[in-house]
Amino acid sequence: MTTSTRTFWIRINPQGCVDGSTLGEYVGPLGEDAHKEFTPRVADRRREAAEGWRHELIGHDEWRQRAEPCLRGKCSHRKASA
Repeated sequence: MTTSTRTFWIRINPQGCVDGSTLGEYVGPLGEDAHKEFTPRVADRRREAAEGWRHELIGHDEWRQRAEPCLRGKCSHRKASA
């Protein structure tokens, strides 16, 4: 698999900021699989879902645009909350 075809699961907090990322090939095909990867406990997953946490499967180009700035602390989400 090349970098351009690689996929990533991203974890998005209720404010829209990407809070985590993992390679798609290491997680199952469903958003629930990704949520389990990031949050093992069922009670915590239920709470997060109610709070608005999301998980999306994206390609590398989209990861660079959406996830990388957040994970490096250089996104507009962090600036807005500061």
